[in-house]
Amino acid sequence: MTYSPFEDRVLPIFIYYIFLTVFGMLISVKMYYKWRERKVTPPLYLTLAFSFLTIALLGISIGLAEAAITGFYKEIYRFSLPFGYSMVVISNIFLFIFSSTITNKGKKAYSIIIIFSILLIILLFLPWNWWGVPSEDYAGKLNLRIYSTSSLVIYSYLIYGYIAYISFKLKKKAEKNITRLGLTLLFYAMISLMLLFLMLVLDTLMIFLFDHPGYSQFTYIAWIFGIIFIILAYLSLVMPEWLVKRIDKN
Repeated sequence: MTYSPFEDRVLPIFIYYIFLTVFGMLISVKMYYKWRERKVTPPLYLTLAFSFLTIALLGISIGLAEAAITGFYKEIYRFSLPFGYSMVVISNIFLFIFSSTITNKGKKAYSIIIIFSILLIILLFLPWNWWGVPSEDYAGKLNLRIYSTSSLVIYSYLIYGYIAYISFKLKKKAEKNITRLGLTLLFYAMISLMLLFLMLVLDTLMIFLFDHPGYSQFTYIAWIFGIIFIILAYLSLVMPEWLVKRIDKN
């Protein structure tokens, strides 16, 4: 089996992922201490959502580290892609539970989401996805990658879209400014995640339609929206004192 060579143009993206991983770890730790302080479940669910998203970034970063060191996208990298996507799937579960807890909506959908998540993770790990394998090695063979990535995007959009819809609907009925702002921040956090996946889809289309080697400029833009999501979701729950004081003044 052959390996695709690592290109120098991907090195800045590798460094970018390391920064994102460290940032995600810091926010996850802050959320953990916030949960320990409050002893209520929403910070715990958001901590788990952030943690699994951070693990996804860490896994992909380790895969890229192997490629940067060896000069080729090899076995660790090939495992890191389905592993990272699977961590995103698990992160989505806890994100949905978090939003369901603070909005008191959607609890009946838990079992459906968990079952579909398990099936999606199995699909992502099937060998016929050919993660990181040069296209000439699987030419003419069964290729599930377009179906698994499409399923991941649709699954994520359904969850984020539902959370955004509920947040937008409830914020109109909220009487307190703090509650209204929290729901507004959660709404925009979901929009940021939807834009993240849109950028990743565009990067995938660059590969399939224009024979691009991947990791285009859309990857950078995607994870900028990832940072925006982390900040907005964190603020929507934590509501720092400076933000509360500013709301009270208005």
